[in-house]
Amino acid sequence: MNNLNKKQYQYKLFIDELGTANLKDIRSELYILAGCSIDNAERTNIKTWADHIKFKYWSRTDIVFHSREIGRKEGDFKIFKDKKLFSEFINDLKNFLNYSRLKTFFIIVEKEKAKKKGWNQIKIYQETSNAMVKNFLLAMLSNDSKGKIVVESATAEKDFYFHRALGYYLTAGIPELNVRYKKVQETITSISFVTKNNFDIEEQIADLFAYAAKCKYFIKKKRKFKRGVYEDMILFVFNKKLFKAPRNASSKKMRFFKEINPFLISPT
Repeated sequence: MNNLNKKQYQYKLFIDELGTANLKDIRSELYILAGCSIDNAERTNIKTWADHIKFKYWSRTDIVFHSREIGRKEGDFKIFKDKKLFSEFINDLKNFLNYSRLKTFFIIVEKEKAKKKGWNQIKIYQETSNAMVKNFLLAMLSNDSKGKIVVESATAEKDFYFHRALGYYLTAGIPELNVRYKKVQETITSISFVTKNNFDIEEQIADLFAYAAKCKYFIKKKRKFKRGVYEDMILFVFNKKLFKAPRNASSKKMRFFKEINPFLISPT
């Protein structure tokens, strides 16, 4: 097929975090980065669908989907103390997440293990930002697509390491896979930072899946956690939306796919 006639998809990776990278923060034993990759052409449809759900239950659309509040039925979600209404909402949310065209990537840091290995907060930021950027870059290369990265800004320090991670690949490429820097520059075209006040539905989806990743981690480690209908739903969708390599990929593309770890638990 002539490359001029080949459709090139464009994706945006929205990144959110759960927990903190501060090793002294005993409230969170894990630091999780969640990346939600969405076809740019689908963004309007996804926002419209989400707004429809929000208007159905609150008669307004400035609601922010947040796992902590949904699970605890706090804030705007206190209306779901009505079990029947909550069940209906969970079903609507399940259909929304399940049928939206998106793929997810996660980096999970076990902070106690990181501490024993001599990591500090800076090392955590370096490792997680690099792993997330590389995963997305490899996914784009495997599909001959273009991508942009959007990070929910938390601190200037964390934002710096995302810039640094992308900057490395933009200048060095991926030597071990024979990917030149010019190819990276053609593939990942920008990185930007937003706040919660931007109300991006994609960042809200990343937040929901960050919690799903935490639940999945507990299951993997055979740890007990509070599990209800919300957790069951988000875990079901999590397993369907986690990035997976196609079985029939060519050997040329498989060299990228096999380097992607969509559920990385670190340090290894």
